[in-house]
Amino acid sequence: MGILRVDHPDILDFITCKSQTNRLNNFNISVALTEEFMKAVESGEEYSLVNPHSRESRGRLPAREVFERIVDSSWKNGEPGMIFIDRINRDNPTPRIGAIESTNPCGEQPLLPYESCNLGSINLANMLTTQDGHARIDYDKLKATVQTAVRFLDDVIRHEQLPPPRDPAHDHREPEDRPRCHGFADMLIALEIPYDSDEALAMAQN
Repeated sequence: MGILRVDHPDILDFITCKSQTNRLNNFNISVALTEEFMKAVESGEEYSLVNPHSRESRGRLPAREVFERIVDSSWKNGEPGMIFIDRINRDNPTPRIGAIESTNPCGEQPLLPYESCNLGSINLANMLTTQDGHARIDYDKLKATVQTAVRFLDDVIRHEQLPPPRDPAHDHREPEDRPRCHGFADMLIALEIPYDSDEALAMAQN
């Protein structure tokens, strides 16, 4: 997966880098759109390109033309995708250890710098028990499953081969950001809790 911010000086070349079907065939690409860019698209204004190393301005582009180029390329061959990077970071669960810069190809795994996509998930629909004829969450089973999942995913981190150079300042990051869950809707159905209810939101927070 390759993601480039829309304010990168090379963004126009990146948007069309897969227009030829005989290259980058095993490589997904997406553009990280900022809120500043989207506001410029809406108002028909230009936006600034920024050198990612020096943070200096590298010129300006008409936002609507860039957005239309993204849409045109995506219509032709399905790429690039679009990542709303500022929106993702508003819900970043670990902001104290850094800003999210990318996702995996399917987009369900936001990633901090130097993180890899080691996916593991817990099916919440399987974390239920029956009490007095009604479904209940088996918190003991859930706790044990989470502990086992974390152990295995941490082992993946310890034994994976990371591409050099590896910044030692980031070594603590990957083990802090796992695991994910799925089956939440199925669990709510079994518990007879409406998906759009305050009770469902409270349960998700717990």
